[in-house]
Amino acid sequence: MSPFLMPIAVSGRRIFILGLVAGYVDALSFVDLGGVFAGAMTGNTTHMGASFVQGNWPHGFLLVGALAIFFASAILTSLARLLWLPAYGIMFMTILMMLAQAAHSSPYRYWGEFVLLPALLAVQGETIAKFSGTPMPTIVITTNLLKAASGVANWVAAKLTHSRMGTPLSGSILLPGLSFLSFFMGAVMAALGLAIHGSFPFLWPLPFLGFLYWDVWRTERDGRYED
Repeated sequence: MSPFLMPIAVSGRRIFILGLVAGYVDALSFVDLGGVFAGAMTGNTTHMGASFVQGNWPHGFLLVGALAIFFASAILTSLARLLWLPAYGIMFMTILMMLAQAAHSSPYRYWGEFVLLPALLAVQGETIAKFSGTPMPTIVITTNLLKAASGVANWVAAKLTHSRMGTPLSGSILLPGLSFLSFFMGAVMAALGLAIHGSFPFLWPLPFLGFLYWDVWRTERDGRYED
């Protein structure tokens, strides 16, 4: 099957769902795991270095563990993506989300979430990382802000120098911006959920993931996918 350039509307709805999930899980993990991010490995690396310098060895090695889980899960997911199609990655995310809910309600809440949440976001990051021709990991907001800024700069430059460069694709601005907005909305939803002490924090994303699985599977069934 040959790669297919996804319409911006399709990419937009997928980015919105993935951004919500990533922002929600990353914010929730930071609170539940005592300062450990599930997806923001830049933040974890910064905290790890600071922890070792300050002599907080237990927290430093905890962050080493989170990085190792994320990295190993990303390797396995990348291998699976080479062998299968992205819909399987969405299915694995759904399974990990349900397991996280089971861990959240068990006596092993901390360590269960510590293993499952970084794995979940590693699966997300490696499953779909290109949208309408734009490479864009939905769990890395700094990169997407830079992509949106670059898109705006290219658009302005194209307006100022018509003869030297073409107008950039609209998705190069819209999609990274949407990724940031949806990630922020997910983080806000996590904060609201913690404020009301919800008992089932990992269940509400399941309908979104179910729709996303159907959406991606339908595209793959028709022989169209974006590599």
